[in-house]
Amino acid sequence: MRIGYFVSSIGISGGVKVVLQHVKILKELGHEAFLITKDIEGTWDVSETLVILKRNNLEDIPDCEIYIGTRWNDVERLFRRKVGKVVHLCQGYEPLKYWLRIKEEFIPEKREKKGILSITKRYFDMMKYRRKIDQVKSVYALPTVKAAVSRHLVELIEKEYKQRCFLIQNGIDTKVFYPDGRRTWGEDGEIRVLSVGSMHVGFKGIRDTLAAVKLLKGKGFNLKLIRVSPTPPSERELDEAIVDEFYERLNEKEMADLYRSADIFISSSLEMEGFGLPAMEALASGVPSILTEISSYKNFDEKRDFAYFVPTHRPDKIAEGILAFIENRALRERCVQQGLRVAQNYTLETTREHLSNFLQGIV
Repeated sequence: MRIGYFVSSIGISGGVKVVLQHVKILKELGHEAFLITKDIEGTWDVSETLVILKRNNLEDIPDCEIYIGTRWNDVERLFRRKVGKVVHLCQGYEPLKYWLRIKEEFIPEKREKKGILSITKRYFDMMKYRRKIDQVKSVYALPTVKAAVSRHLVELIEKEYKQRCFLIQNGIDTKVFYPDGRRTWGEDGEIRVLSVGSMHVGFKGIRDTLAAVKLLKGKGFNLKLIRVSPTPPSERELDEAIVDEFYERLNEKEMADLYRSADIFISSSLEMEGFGLPAMEALASGVPSILTEISSYKNFDEKRDFAYFVPTHRPDKIAEGILAFIENRALRERCVQQGLRVAQNYTLETTREHLSNFLQGIV
């Protein structure tokens, strides 16, 4: 079967990583699969899987039996072509992003300035976000084949749009992400705290992690904050001097080494987070983790004993979690062991099984 994943622009993100994993798995299953794009950046190894388009009207898109899009606007473009079967693979429910902006749960740094011009701009932004929600929902309502990377997204789409949605669960390479049993936790009295994601992506909630670390550093705790991002550091990260190490665009092996060198992993993402691949990679690497109480993380497992959970937008609770890990060895070890247990259910082998079942279900 000829299967094309269409992503109009490729940057460095977990979503693109998942698409490339899918393409590789489908090729191993005997299908002719590739990634179609108009623009690429980063250090992805895509030499054998990439098709680059030259025309904006998509006239040069290869003929496929199945086209898979992950972004709502890409799905709409594929559907309007009326060629092949179109799959809408949801990696995160976009209407939530705009709804969170309307509620002002996160505001881009460039919009944080005070003054009448900023207030006026926010008002028009709110109107724009409401229109965008309706636009995105209209694409989800199209008669495309639906699939999603996590259970809560499957349930949301089936409930909201009354269409069947297949689960194609994200997986990690356990040959890359595994614990270092020889490392001493908190060696030399320094606690290495790892945070992954772009500060410029509001739903990642990075500012809450920064605030928690700043709070504890101000009280004299010996913390070292390591940030990893696909984008350069923000003004806040540079100005407040909370970040001790900053890494940009690391590959998978470099990330795995960094997880194994960390004492605590923190993800303070908001509800828009569709899966949270770094969180699962951290669990598989044996890092005690602090996670927010959002649907994607709570659905990793029925039990909640694999991480220290905190509400969103609560830096004070994140700080309490850091202290709990510092003071309570039994808690750390429990989270490590249960995290490894949970990660065993999120392997690439499971993704392969889900992909195979998905194709059988739609053909």
